[in-house]
Amino acid sequence: MKMDGALLQRRLEQFEPEPLVKRKVTKTKSQIESSAIREDDHNVDLAKTNFLDVLHNEEIKRECEKKIREYGVGTCGPRAFYGTTDIHLDLERRIAEWLGTDESIVYSYGFVAVSSSIAAYCKRSDIVFVDELANESILQGLMAARSKIVRFKHNNPANFRDEVRKIAKKEKEKKPARKFLIAEAVSWETGKILPLPEFLAVTEEYKIRVFLEESYSIGILGETGKGLTEHYGIERSRLDMIICTLEAAIGSIGGFCTGSHMAIEHQRLSGSGYIFSASLPTYLAYACIRSIEMLGDKPKQLVTLARKGHDFLVECGYEVRSDPLCPFKVFAAGTEGRNKTVHEYCKSKGVHFILKGDFMVMNLTVALSDDPIRFQTVKSVLREAIEQA
Repeated sequence: MKMDGALLQRRLEQFEPEPLVKRKVTKTKSQIESSAIREDDHNVDLAKTNFLDVLHNEEIKRECEKKIREYGVGTCGPRAFYGTTDIHLDLERRIAEWLGTDESIVYSYGFVAVSSSIAAYCKRSDIVFVDELANESILQGLMAARSKIVRFKHNNPANFRDEVRKIAKKEKEKKPARKFLIAEAVSWETGKILPLPEFLAVTEEYKIRVFLEESYSIGILGETGKGLTEHYGIERSRLDMIICTLEAAIGSIGGFCTGSHMAIEHQRLSGSGYIFSASLPTYLAYACIRSIEMLGDKPKQLVTLARKGHDFLVECGYEVRSDPLCPFKVFAAGTEGRNKTVHEYCKSKGVHFILKGDFMVMNLTVALSDDPIRFQTVKSVLREAIEQA
């Protein structure tokens, strides 16, 4: 029987298919919007990552608006398929020039930049040495690579050497596997800085390739913000590849890898996140270029602020786990219950940061260096919070 158009339309309107994924909604749209932090005279947002205060730079915003009018909001295609503009190529060239490497490659998402670059190189037959507290993007890359993983104690070069020796001893009577060390310059979990010279002494003795994940050191550590190698005065040629998100100090979206021509060119054919993901919107790539150009002495200001923040938290009686130079402070008030009390008190006073069970995370920004009254407010609230906890 033929169905008339009006009846068909009514049935289509009444049709409610079962959802593919059952989702429990705990907050309405208005509740989510009302809980958003609005920075004003009464609120300081130390929950978001805005180390160099790029997110508030009006000049970059205006220039990005012009790029949107010129290029649109996105390319709608992967880099190798109508997804590359001259701005993408300019950003890759500038990153390589800035960091003193042969070449670089830009991904559209920071997490994918880390995981895809690892999976592009590490294979099932390889052995990868990784910190026991490695971040999730590194672990996802290793899961895709399916390599043999050997864990060592957090930032412990002596334990790393012990694990390398165990593997070397087992390989005496067979063909040795390729070996990699994948390490974070600054741990996402603890905020500790990697003792890179001690690790390189081991990798060079045992011929282990080194991938350094620099998401929280590029734009922060070193005299001019070039990361951990500049911080220690180490030649970048001693590393095989540097991997970094553009979502921390650079203040945009995306990620990059930089190193030798061979290391980068291989990813243009094997980096899944590069091949299958739509490219980084052109205006966001341009924001990265401008952010790098405008670094100036901001890294020095941030490190100075980080030291002051660290010393203040210790003075107040907080347990500070992160390095004094780390721009995000990982700290605790003693117990999970006291942490919650401190967090709630600070929130009620307009100082917002992250609570993660047995510790808290506070992301500093150079804007506090230019506003001593605001920084003093943060310190006063934190001091009052631990006294009352």
